[in-house]
Amino acid sequence: MRLLSPRFTQCLAVVAVLFTVPAGASDKSQAGIRFSVDVAEDFSRFVLTDVNQASAGQPVRGSWFLTDGRIFRGGTIQGDGAAFDPGQSGSIGTWHCRGTHVADFDPANPIWVLTSQLFLLPGLSKSLATDGLEGSQRVVRVVTGGTGMFKGYVGEQHQQFLGFNATGGVNLRVTFILRKAVN
Repeated sequence: MRLLSPRFTQCLAVVAVLFTVPAGASDKSQAGIRFSVDVAEDFSRFVLTDVNQASAGQPVRGSWFLTDGRIFRGGTIQGDGAAFDPGQSGSIGTWHCRGTHVADFDPANPIWVLTSQLFLLPGLSKSLATDGLEGSQRVVRVVTGGTGMFKGYVGEQHQQFLGFNATGGVNLRVTFILRKAVN
């Protein structure tokens, strides 16, 4: 019985990653995985628990919320995506987000909320979880882990706010930079 050379085995590992990274992936290697997706929040799914009844439903510091959206291949949302419909076809997964406002809501504020996000690509058996701040500026968030092909990976989520879509929800461009966690 002839054993496979280490170089051939290494090539097979890279090919395996190439065929298992989610649609929209742009860079893969044994050292890590890098890919981008677009997120379109469906604002009809946004639920706010307002801590200050006088704010008339406008989020204020301390208000917490739960919201959902859909994930698309990176680059699907053009410009700010003002006319983009999160319900349109082409979704590659679902996005869930819960968080707390760290400032009264104002679209001009660089930071609005502290959130936990779950990216189902397309479901629970292939997911990524992240935590961090969000707002109108580009932010870097922590990837705390994943399931399926992402099991054992950690890293960074680079998030860019694009604008608000047709439902009033946010449009985001997200780039994941993942590496295997050290045991």
